[in-house]
Amino acid sequence: MDFWLVRHGTTGANLQGRLQGRLDFPLADEGKIEVSMLARRLRGQRFSYLFCSTLGRARETVSIIADQVLGPEPIFTSLLEEYAWGIIQGMTKVEIGKRYPLILKQLQHDFHHAKIPEAEGISTLFQRVKLFYLLLSKIARKIPGGKERAPILIVSHGRFLQALIIYILKFNCGESWPFSLAPASLSILQDDFRGKRRLKLFNDTCHLCGEDRKMKI
Repeated sequence: MDFWLVRHGTTGANLQGRLQGRLDFPLADEGKIEVSMLARRLRGQRFSYLFCSTLGRARETVSIIADQVLGPEPIFTSLLEEYAWGIIQGMTKVEIGKRYPLILKQLQHDFHHAKIPEAEGISTLFQRVKLFYLLLSKIARKIPGGKERAPILIVSHGRFLQALIIYILKFNCGESWPFSLAPASLSILQDDFRGKRRLKLFNDTCHLCGEDRKMKI
């Protein structure tokens, strides 16, 4: 079974370098353009299911994509929400440094495992990932068609999708996470639920290249 992972398009918070977490920033104009280009790339693609985070920027993203692809209506779930950053949520690194200099030092040393007061925490994040993966496994086994089954589209956020990739590929989440996902990027994971798992495509943004990047909405 193939899972197509899409990170939402760019928001104003992304452009400002803010840790938006669960705060509900909408897509910036740039983000709408990015997602429109991705939707055009996916035009006519059939999906068995469309899963999406409940946050607005992900909802906007899946709405644009859903107009171009074939499949059922999106299913929105809080399991796919972004990581909650606690007391530094919504802040830039400069703002964090002024208010919480010790936290900034932690982030600079190990961004993914810094101890942030009131934040979700890595263990809780991976509990959500595990629950969502169990949901996927139950659904995938019921989709007819064998190897020809239409993939499942998942629209979520950078940190959650990082964690999902780490979990499915059985990487060590306690080590450094040496990769990130660009806005409006596409990654594809394959899992037969019998032990064969592989990353078929990672952080692909070729749809954002060339003259099309200048298109207006």
